[in-house]
Amino acid sequence: MRLLVQNVHKRFGKLEALKGVSLELGAGEILGLLGPNGAGKTTLIKVVLGLLLPDGGEVVLEEDGARRRPQGHEFGVLLEGSRNLYVNLSLLVNALYFGGIRGLPPKEVRPRFEAWLERFGLKDRLHAPLASLSRGMQQKAALALALALKPRFLLLDEPTLGLDPVSRREFEGILLELKKEGWGILLTSHDLEVVERVSDRVAFLHRGEVRRQGPTRALLRDWAGEGYRVRLAEPKAEALLKALGPGWSAEGPEVLFFLGPWEALREALGRLPVEVLEVSRGTPSLEALFLHLFGEARPSPGA
Repeated sequence: MRLLVQNVHKRFGKLEALKGVSLELGAGEILGLLGPNGAGKTTLIKVVLGLLLPDGGEVVLEEDGARRRPQGHEFGVLLEGSRNLYVNLSLLVNALYFGGIRGLPPKEVRPRFEAWLERFGLKDRLHAPLASLSRGMQQKAALALALALKPRFLLLDEPTLGLDPVSRREFEGILLELKKEGWGILLTSHDLEVVERVSDRVAFLHRGEVRRQGPTRALLRDWAGEGYRVRLAEPKAEALLKALGPGWSAEGPEVLFFLGPWEALREALGRLPVEVLEVSRGTPSLEALFLHLFGEARPSPGA
């Protein structure tokens, strides 16, 4: 089964929010939808969910050669900060309530929800209010509910925002497991490191248009080719950039990336005032491509 977004247009008065957007998402893959604030990501998700009608184009599900319009219940949605759940209600009451809205009886929803909670290590919190859980637990509970309602695809909006590093890595592992089990996942996030690690493909949206899309690693390789990643013993990557010159970028406090020949790299390494722990071949980061496409302002949550 594939979710197809084909030449979708959406206008609000004089503002053309979507300008012929085309994407596809298959079962068993993760598509990262990226772009700066105001790019049109939220509008596109609302069109996919049927909350907004497109002014042109269509959103369809394709299965065994047949195409049809998707229904809202075929999507499991996880919003940033668990905004799709009631924080003062218990996990079970939330599940039964939203299952009832979907027309699912409690005898179907409860065992599926409990099974997902057990898998995510939250079975003992079934009767606890959502507000009593940590941020990471809330996100896992919201995901468990989305899965218990038997969707075909998952639409995840900033699922790792505000999570500590341990919870974030744990959530990444969950996404990769779900992908292996055949779930199609549309992931919108400004946490580009997470998107780079889990996504099979990415699409960059800007001012309502898809600027680039394709397999994540191939997109980075085709854009810039392979280079060298240099890991430092001290967090001085940003401070060293000006002295190093063109071809260098910082991927973190202790990581530099160089696009250029080995001879030039070897010469630069000899001049570095910091101990080098490791040099490895690789492609630039997804953040580097983001900044190349959309300017030097780093992505921030929203839109």
